Amino acid sequence: MMVAPNQSQQSDISGDGMRVARKGNGTGAAYVVLAALAALAGGGASTLSEMGIMPATAGWHAVVQAHPVLMLLYVVVPALLGGFGSLWLPRAVQRSGILLPRLNDAGFLCVFAGAALTITGAELKTATLLWCAGTLMTSMALLATVFDTCADMQERKSFSPFVWGEMLAAAVMLLTVPVMAGQIVKHWHDAAAVNVESFAGPVGLVVLLAGFGVVFEISARVGKFSEKPVAFIMAGAAASGVVAWTKSIFMQGTESAAATQIGGAMLAVCSFAATCLAVLWLAGTWKARVTLRVPLLWGLGFMSVVSGGWLVQLVQGSGLHSALQLGALYVVCGGFYLWRGEECGYWYPQLMAYLHFVSTALATVLVFVPGAQMASGALFGLAALFFVAAAVMSFRRNQQVTAHWATLSVQASKGYRS
Repeated sequence: MMVAPNQSQQSDISGDGMRVARKGNGTGAAYVVLAALAALAGGGASTLSEMGIMPATAGWHAVVQAHPVLMLLYVVVPALLGGFGSLWLPRAVQRSGILLPRLNDAGFLCVFAGAALTITGAELKTATLLWCAGTLMTSMALLATVFDTCADMQERKSFSPFVWGEMLAAAVMLLTVPVMAGQIVKHWHDAAAVNVESFAGPVGLVVLLAGFGVVFEISARVGKFSEKPVAFIMAGAAASGVVAWTKSIFMQGTESAAATQIGGAMLAVCSFAATCLAVLWLAGTWKARVTLRVPLLWGLGFMSVVSGGWLVQLVQGSGLHSALQLGALYVVCGGFYLWRGEECGYWYPQLMAYLHFVSTALATVLVFVPGAQMASGALFGLAALFFVAAAVMSFRRNQQVTAHWATLSVQASKGYRS
């Protein structure tokens, strides 16, 4: 069940409200483009390096060196929070746009500047601090939008899992990003002590929360889901994950063993939350009449990757974190097709979208085949080309093929129940 807008929200839809909405859409689209470029640059450079055809230039070498940071900071968070948060979250709570658009714009500019510095290899610490500032601004804008909606509601109604996922993911960033920024400033003159990859834990939480929110939104048209259990599990995973990660960051020296144990506990929490959310998803879609639409294929891909990672984690003690990172790709692509097609009602080439999914699925399988990493990288590159082609064709034609999302009955089109 979605949030019913009050009179003040409805009045925002005209005049200045529409300008704010268009501006927010521009910022959200810019975030998605930035995430796509970072993924293409980082993933493409890594693939070329593995194939042995990397140009021997300083620029390409800098991109290869920046690959871990690009994939960790400039793909998942900009796409799931900055992109979907700006483009989709206002629609989900039936607002005309983000509440603080200028703060959101400033956040994007900081993140973009950080990405540019990261690629050039000029100053990683400065680039990361810019990313921290931009992510905090965007998170505050998203949370302010949700909280203002709650304050203005005439009738208390529950949010969808997508809104819960975005809100909790933004809260995770709001609580953990200052910790990482503080660590960078504290060890400013000790480059070896600054490890950006230690932020993989909070990024994994963002994938878990926002990812499952998107998957539930994708499946809401074919299944019936109860919002409260999903929200409780997401909130519990977010709270325990933030506490565990923060505690492990401040443990050093002789406490490293305890920090490792806390990190293991955080992975256990993520595993348990992912399992519970997957069970709720299966319970909601069980015996439902399923049509393999493009967004649903990506949602199923996310569930398969995360489930496989959980099984590997259970058997070998590692694997869920990598699965969440790979699952982020499925969430971003599935969310894009759902937002562009079924939420906004615009045309996109179905054949190109199906080819995009098939090539990505084959590349994912080949990741785990010994000696097939080169073929996997080539297929990921081909999938990226299919995605770019589908997006360009959709935006160039810019043709609406279905009724606008706002004209549909929420109860009739989405299977949420209180």
